[in-house]
Amino acid sequence: MGSERPVAVTPEERNEAAFPAGGDQLSWEARLGPRIGIAALAGALFVLASFIVQLPLLKDKSKNEAGYLMSVNKHSSAYVTSGILQMLAFFVVAALLWYLYRATKHRRPQTPAVAVILGIAGPIVFGVASAVGPFVIKHFAAEFANGVNHTNQHAKDIVKGGSAEVLNVVTPIAGLSLVFGMVMMNVNAIRTGLLSTFAGIIGVIAGVLYLLPLGPPQLLLFFWFVSVALILLDRWPGGRGPAWAAGQAIKWPTAADKRGLTAGSSNGSRAGAPPAPPVGEAGDQELGPSPTSNRTSRKRKRKQGRKH
Repeated sequence: MGSERPVAVTPEERNEAAFPAGGDQLSWEARLGPRIGIAALAGALFVLASFIVQLPLLKDKSKNEAGYLMSVNKHSSAYVTSGILQMLAFFVVAALLWYLYRATKHRRPQTPAVAVILGIAGPIVFGVASAVGPFVIKHFAAEFANGVNHTNQHAKDIVKGGSAEVLNVVTPIAGLSLVFGMVMMNVNAIRTGLLSTFAGIIGVIAGVLYLLPLGPPQLLLFFWFVSVALILLDRWPGGRGPAWAAGQAIKWPTAADKRGLTAGSSNGSRAGAPPAPPVGEAGDQELGPSPTSNRTSRKRKRKQGRKH
């Protein structure tokens, strides 16, 4: 027997191995989806706990740098703990966006790869900055509180110096990556039908609020975590979109669509019922002569017999 020749692997086959098609992809999603869903619930708890721990600091409502540093020094432990919880939450965001990218890319190949790059790098770097920042500010706050000069200008000079300058550069860049990753992945997941419009829009707005301080982003991020968790765990009210089971892009049905499907199914059951008996001459032939026609024919035969 001759030796077997090695089979060359084409780039398309390598790409197929990276993004398996059909049943392999669906089995991968079914195997990993519940785990990512549980992680999303944990992320929601991290966000909620971070917000609760940070409440004493938020209640101080410091109007300048000096008051802010004094407040941080007063609630330093809560401030640091809140940063660590936020970091864990953003790590979960990165895992969710990576999973959604794999599922979306399979159903919508034109999904840009930059979405997963920003969706992973942005949350991770932003999360690390959210955890490191409180440690740095805590050090500055202790220095300011224990010092003699408590003027606001001195507080500004402390915050602007040293490692704070690095954070002031890294944090906005990471936040911008986080926003673009959240927006791109949620929009593409809506287009493929993996996320409902409600859940996707919440994710988009939550990401934007981390860049534009128009409101508390923690609240929307909490609801986004919960919404995605319900979808991945297949506990979404009314069932999740058919794109998950079909393995292809199918629009998530709206409430009106579901009502139409329900009405269509009920009409279909009526249409499937046995048809009503035909009316007319054909019906008379199928059902046989009626009693009235029998009596008429008997009377005619009697009259003819009398005449003869």
